[in-house]
Amino acid sequence: MLEAQPGDIVLHYSGGEVRAWSSVLESAYDGAPSFEDPTTRWSSDGRVLRVDIEVLDVPIARDEIPFDLRVSEDSTRWPFRTDGALKQSYLHEVDGALAEWLLDRTGLSNDVAQNRSWPRDRDTRPELPYSGDRPVVSYQRGEQSSLRRALFGHRLVDVCALCGRELPVAMLIAAHIKRRADTSNAERRRTDNVMPACVLGCDDLFELGYVTVSKTGIIEAGPRRHPMTSALERVVDGLLGRTCSFWDESRERYFAHHRRFQRGEVDRYELS
Repeated sequence: MLEAQPGDIVLHYSGGEVRAWSSVLESAYDGAPSFEDPTTRWSSDGRVLRVDIEVLDVPIARDEIPFDLRVSEDSTRWPFRTDGALKQSYLHEVDGALAEWLLDRTGLSNDVAQNRSWPRDRDTRPELPYSGDRPVVSYQRGEQSSLRRALFGHRLVDVCALCGRELPVAMLIAAHIKRRADTSNAERRRTDNVMPACVLGCDDLFELGYVTVSKTGIIEAGPRRHPMTSALERVVDGLLGRTCSFWDESRERYFAHHRRFQRGEVDRYELS
């Protein structure tokens, strides 16, 4: 734990699967565990390593990891035994071909160099009232990691399909063309219903109906015109007349659905 540095990636394994990944926020320090249970052997002082954790959309079973990668090394620091089974231990360093395979499979090879930094507790200023986190129930989009891998591959930068700006893939969304809520399970697995749309505004402009893509692939003003501000109008005008790089005849049915849906929303809520 003392060797872990801020920005390092940690893969979390439990029950025969890699289930989550996290980014180290700061170096380990001496401290009590985050849970206080005097009946367990973990309740003595130890080391704390703060991480920002994300659950994988699709866990990776141990046996999915190629056997030759699991047994490529034989040392006390290596997480696997010589028979390919996992050692009963807490934290191991993984590098080389195994690390590359895991980063690729989890989709982290795109964004590993772009993780957001996190303030250390001792650097924060208690200016807001805070009563602790609240538990919530949420559903994750199970196909998102696979779609991002199909859309961006190993690239660290790519181009927004609407504005044409080249950006880090961490700033690009695998945006559904046909509204995801209206897609079948089969359609959600299709890679031709997504396009890269940037978080600088294009993803929201398309999703909210301020812009649409015509049946010839040209970006047009969408039916939604309310609420509108002069700043928003300038951004919309900057996209009009451009060609959407992801439009083609095979995708036109998805873009047509987007146009029909946005017109219906405008009529329903009187947003024109």
